[in-house]
Amino acid sequence: MELSHFISPKKLLQMKREIVEEALCQAHPIVVLEYQDGILLLAENPSESLFKITEIYDRIAFAGTGVYNDYEKLRRAGVQWADIKGFSYSRADVRARSLAAEYSTTLGEIFSRQLIPLEVEILLAEIGNKPEDNHMFLIPFSGGLIEEKGFSVIGDLHQDRDTGKIKKNILRDFLSSHFPPSPMSKQEAFKLAYEVLNQSSHNHPLSSRELELVTLDRSVTQHRNFIRIPPEEIEKLMTD
Repeated sequence: MELSHFISPKKLLQMKREIVEEALCQAHPIVVLEYQDGILLLAENPSESLFKITEIYDRIAFAGTGVYNDYEKLRRAGVQWADIKGFSYSRADVRARSLAAEYSTTLGEIFSRQLIPLEVEILLAEIGNKPEDNHMFLIPFSGGLIEEKGFSVIGDLHQDRDTGKIKKNILRDFLSSHFPPSPMSKQEAFKLAYEVLNQSSHNHPLSSRELELVTLDRSVTQHRNFIRIPPEEIEKLMTD
């Protein structure tokens, strides 16, 4: 092998990281907030059928941003994992922490061993019987596992139009300075999440048809706490 054709493993990983980060800059971020009765997930998504936020199991939601086919494969694998776990043991044994660890291992191995990594960032949210039992796990494209409390943002990468440099955590920093110390209502959580999404250098405020809104609501007296909010109800939340 000629030296000119050799790429060190460290350089190769850096190149893959840059490729994924540039792709995520073109995707839309997703904001996740805890509120008094549950967890709210809000995404910019003009599609009526290609969802970025979906249900994995009774109390668990999946959020993915980046390349749709990539995070859709991960979602399907997660649903299958949860179904097998729940059937083999019990529904109570299906926990976001265990699934997040599986996702972390999968993404880490793909990023380090395959030439083309998955261009995604994903998050699992699980609602508990009490607010302190809520869980949110962010899984980056390179693997790893980050447990969040209060709020989280995925896809928070933004490319400067003038310099081309990638800026990170702009929305997270905004949330850190605006997240209230006391529990929010669903209305308050939505308005804060909506304000955060509109920080992403839009020329106009996002309309209800450009938003995808899901809640994991503790007040629902059924097995399934996952609720997809239609555009008509989003419009009411925007105007109330």
